[in-house]
Amino acid sequence: MWKKILLVTLLLATVLSFAKTPKDTLVIAANTEIFITLDPAVCYETFAAAVVTSAYSGLTKIEPVNGVLTPVPDLAEKWEVVQEGDVTVWTFYLRKGLVFANGDPLTAEDVVFSFKRVLTINKSPAWLFNELGLTKENMDQTIIAKDPLTVVLKTKPLARNIVLSIIAPPWGGVVNKKVVLANQVNNDLGEAYLTDKSEGAGPFIIVEWKRKEQVIMQSNPKYWAGEPPLKKIIIKDVPEETTQFLLVQKGDVDIAWNITTEQAAQLRETKGGNIRLVTTPEQSNEYVAMNCGWGPFKDEKVRLAIKYAIDYDAIINSVMRGFAILNQNFMPIGYFGYIELNPFKRDVQKAKQLLTEAGYPNGFEVEIITSTTDIRRNEAIIVQSNLADIGIKANIVQMPSSEMYAKYRQQGHQMIIAGWGIDYPDPDALAKPFANYRVKQLAWRNMWYDDHAADLAEKAGVELNDEKRAQMYKELQEYWITRSAFAMLYQPVGFWAVSNDVVGFERAVEGYTLTFDFTKISKK
Repeated sequence: MWKKILLVTLLLATVLSFAKTPKDTLVIAANTEIFITLDPAVCYETFAAAVVTSAYSGLTKIEPVNGVLTPVPDLAEKWEVVQEGDVTVWTFYLRKGLVFANGDPLTAEDVVFSFKRVLTINKSPAWLFNELGLTKENMDQTIIAKDPLTVVLKTKPLARNIVLSIIAPPWGGVVNKKVVLANQVNNDLGEAYLTDKSEGAGPFIIVEWKRKEQVIMQSNPKYWAGEPPLKKIIIKDVPEETTQFLLVQKGDVDIAWNITTEQAAQLRETKGGNIRLVTTPEQSNEYVAMNCGWGPFKDEKVRLAIKYAIDYDAIINSVMRGFAILNQNFMPIGYFGYIELNPFKRDVQKAKQLLTEAGYPNGFEVEIITSTTDIRRNEAIIVQSNLADIGIKANIVQMPSSEMYAKYRQQGHQMIIAGWGIDYPDPDALAKPFANYRVKQLAWRNMWYDDHAADLAEKAGVELNDEKRAQMYKELQEYWITRSAFAMLYQPVGFWAVSNDVVGFERAVEGYTLTFDFTKISKK
């Protein structure tokens, strides 16, 4: 009998206990539904891009330097820039002895092939190369291998930080030309082949992607900067946030990637335990926008009244549970040229006074459109209540994102609550959409046709002197904050539940959603 009791006890102990993940292996629980492809010329989804960036190196890479996201040397150890008329000639010098993960030498020809491949395949990332003046039509003249260790790019005149940021991975990741061409099907340049594997020179190798199951990466011992501390990374597909949270609490995984705001708040308030909360400012923003071509919003004072009416703290603390940063600027924290500008606090009397001065003492009726998420609905409800306090009747209309953005792109809205994700870490990526109506993005959609703002955005985008460029952005930010069509609500904060055995995750995640560095992570 005692043997049976012992056996049952041992079986129960096995079920209730767990084995720690191996010391050289990082196990992540995440919803991988957003993964479409792992091809650097095609991938444009944030989490998948973090995986792609780990498998490919580019001429440059993005690193936080003194709190600012900065392009630094990667495969190219140095570069030179020369202005020739209306063309900027970039000469990049590759490090000697570079090899791909399979041992093949990496040369300038691979870099040229990779950049031309992005333009030829012409999927989502291609527009970024077009921004530099590189196109499918001119690529043979603008993307050149001068010799095995020298790459020449001929771009339109742009601030250096823009060019160096855009050519970084994921889309600037260099692929092995020989292997990719050997595996192409119907002249697809290896697009099908690279969907679920990697042929790069990054710190990791993607060895397997089974959809709705897992992604497995292993370290690259031939990585030019040295093999990373982690030897293997396993991303398990776990769609439910609650399950992810339970797995990291039990120790079955090291990181829960997609926990809920409530779980993050719970973890923030819990002291001790075997897991911790890691947060970082995300590279995006949330805003209210007003169509300056519609009725009352033609008047700058009405737009200013809206900015004073909104209770920003309530949205951050109530809707976001504190996982957001008050940032009323169009530029995120951690960018070149950023200045802190938060002049607006809820001031009902001031808002009413501005409405009266504009000729609307009794307010007016307006429609607010937004998407169907809980966060957007709750934000809209607070804004609706805030506007009611100054006599404005706001009617909320929620609709699918596809329908909302279709209406927005046609300038068919009155007010909108939406967000903006950033494509590359330079102020140009924000100044263009938010201040320059000529590029026909956000300022244009809201009919904010301000030539002074547009001129400043354009001039700053091509200014080569950093000191002058920073001054231009300072002037633009100070001008934009009171005159624009936008009331910036907050800059989101990303969060993860991380095992205390994981070291360096805080450094790895700095700069997410534009960069994520698995090489900075190790385990106790």
